Amino acid sequence: MGDEMEHERLDELSSYGEIGDERLVCRYIEKHSTKGIFLGDNPLHHATSMIIIQIILIFIVGRITHFLLKPCHQTQLTSQIVAGIIMGPLLFGQYRSGYELLFPAASKLTLQTFAEFGMIIYCFKIGVQINPKHIFKFEKKATVIGLVGHISSILFGIVVFIIVQRSSSLKSEVSGVLRMIVLDALTAFSSISRLLSEINILNSEIGRVALSASMVSDASSWILFFLVRNSVKNVYQASFIPAVAMVVTVCYFISLFFLLRPLVIWISNRNPRGKPMTEGNFLLIMFILLFIGFSAQSVGQPSFIVAFWFGLILPDGPPLGSVLVERIDTIGSTLIIPAYCTISGMRTIVPPLSSQDACIVAVLLAGQIGKFAGTILPSLHFEIELWDSIALSLIMCCKGLIDLALYTLLFDSKDIGVLSFTLGIYTMVGVTGFATLVIYYIYDPSKKYKNYIRKSIKGSQQDLEFKVLVCVHNEENVHPLINLLQVSGPSKATPLSVFVLHLMELSGRAAPILTKNENTDKSHPNGDSSSQQINNVFDQFQQHNKGSVSLECFTTIAPFSSMHNDVCYIAMNTKCHVVIMPFHKQWSINGNVEISNASIRTLNQKVLSKSPCSVGVLIDRSQTSSKPLVFYENSLCEIAMIFLGGADDQDALAFSFKMAQHPNIRLTVFWVRVNMHHIQRNMKNPYIDVMEHIKYNPNLKGKVNFKEEIVEDGIGTTHVIRTMEGHFNLVIVGRHHIADSRCTLGLTEWCELPELGLIGNLLTSDFTFSVLVVQQQPFNLDI
Repeated sequence: MGDEMEHERLDELSSYGEIGDERLVCRYIEKHSTKGIFLGDNPLHHATSMIIIQIILIFIVGRITHFLLKPCHQTQLTSQIVAGIIMGPLLFGQYRSGYELLFPAASKLTLQTFAEFGMIIYCFKIGVQINPKHIFKFEKKATVIGLVGHISSILFGIVVFIIVQRSSSLKSEVSGVLRMIVLDALTAFSSISRLLSEINILNSEIGRVALSASMVSDASSWILFFLVRNSVKNVYQASFIPAVAMVVTVCYFISLFFLLRPLVIWISNRNPRGKPMTEGNFLLIMFILLFIGFSAQSVGQPSFIVAFWFGLILPDGPPLGSVLVERIDTIGSTLIIPAYCTISGMRTIVPPLSSQDACIVAVLLAGQIGKFAGTILPSLHFEIELWDSIALSLIMCCKGLIDLALYTLLFDSKDIGVLSFTLGIYTMVGVTGFATLVIYYIYDPSKKYKNYIRKSIKGSQQDLEFKVLVCVHNEENVHPLINLLQVSGPSKATPLSVFVLHLMELSGRAAPILTKNENTDKSHPNGDSSSQQINNVFDQFQQHNKGSVSLECFTTIAPFSSMHNDVCYIAMNTKCHVVIMPFHKQWSINGNVEISNASIRTLNQKVLSKSPCSVGVLIDRSQTSSKPLVFYENSLCEIAMIFLGGADDQDALAFSFKMAQHPNIRLTVFWVRVNMHHIQRNMKNPYIDVMEHIKYNPNLKGKVNFKEEIVEDGIGTTHVIRTMEGHFNLVIVGRHHIADSRCTLGLTEWCELPELGLIGNLLTSDFTFSVLVVQQQPFNLDI
């Protein structure tokens, strides 16, 4: 009797089954709590401790690998897979005892389950971030590139497969290689989106084409996979069971669309607009997602694929997309997804380097060559430049997390063997790693500006109208920018063309958006109320200056890391003379810094270095000034311009003269210079410019004052600037000045904001007037 009870207890504490190719027999499960190492207990004998150790080890090795591969411009996913290969067959796997101690067979199943659960949530998040409407709005160029690249990849792979099969036998790997040919033709949208985001070309011209083409390839692959897979099963099994399974699957997806989709949308819309999703609603959506994962397994579909498609049929963007990124992305991108990638790398083997290996690799590379050829030829046909076409073709050859998950799915279902799985992973890492490295060196979105005839404020004197691109982050930026435009003196004789670009950070979406708002009276196409309100205020500004101001409004939703591409693209296409960027700091009424956004500062720095025209950075201090920069019809606005010499100061002076033409503007030009024997002979005297402008423009008579200030060094310049406090609404200054000027001697050591220049940095310290820092883009700039 005692033996039977003991046998039942052992059966209860035992686990049987297979993990990969390893047989697990009679593994005892310790249910008691750890007593601690001081009482002789080994923490490595407990499942919880092992999971923690494994995750920490995966995190550390993955970070070290990415740090070492980052100079080669490799993505995080590539680094994580390489980390798994190092931890598995190449390094740790060579020491069997130590490897089994850290990664015993039983714990692999637990760790893999943990990673696969994270993949379900991650794929759901990726699906939510994709706008399903884009699937039906492909341009002809993207559709042709996506389809031709997809089909050519399969054709090249099959042709090489037939040749290899005739010359040497692939033995048991034949069916697996055929499946991998079809799989390698896939260019997953989510993988391309993540890749472009990491290399900061997500919203570039080639990036947008790659996203659209990958979506075409993605849709083609899933349709082909679903139809071919079930059709082949019908033929081989000679029964109607696969056909019935296909019908059940279709009905299952229909029920998701018509039953669960409206439920999730209703839960999301219960939150007030602009407020975060409540904890209860978020947990309810997660419960629905878990139910979908269970039901997907019940109908024989992979959970992560169904989760992706369910997320795809939901509306993208806030609130659901944003809350998923906010609450899931950090832990998922830091722990769960790296664990999944590393585990996949650990499951590979050291290839035996036989002729069979070479044949499989040749077939896989043939598919990639077909993808490259099938992308570059249509790209050249649509008149995409050669180097841009090469970059696009390499992007389409890159693989990502979805491809890795599909390899793992085929391996777990025994559709491919361990050799095919290993060579597929190695080929994916090699091709993607090579492609990203080449893309970094051959594709620069800003290279188009090198051959562009650069615009400047000073050069606008020869044009019929003055074109300004103003960038807006939020509603607080609107009135200072409108005030600046108003004091620029728009009139029928000197018309002003204003282009408004609302900059929004990409959140809850996978693809960037750049739209032109055709009619400001209609609701915004992306459903954003703040963008609509901003457009309405600028529309009122246009109506106030009817006949002298033309207006066009745009909205861009992109990552801050690449948002400058959209700013420069709009500036070049509209042939603007100057781009006005808001400063990254905002002050409260009491003078304290209320908002300081480091991402906006980085954006301003990139626009200053890449812009095809002049750039102005507006530092608004109207909240703290006793003379706020708020324009009224009968009010007098005092503006000062500090001139030290140089191209930027010339542009700033030209902007000042435009403002001085307004009837309610009074301009004072401060020429700060050193003693006569220190003056550089090639420096132009600003007094001559002032007299010329007054001579040819009678409206400036009596409105422009000129003051000459002689200083010895930067301390003297600081003293001159301090005398302006309380007397001016706005101070205009150039970013750069003449080289080695004694007027700025000693100011370099205190420059915390080099993007504003030495004087601009000084003006933002403790003064209360608003500042406009102007930079004229050099014509010989090597971007």
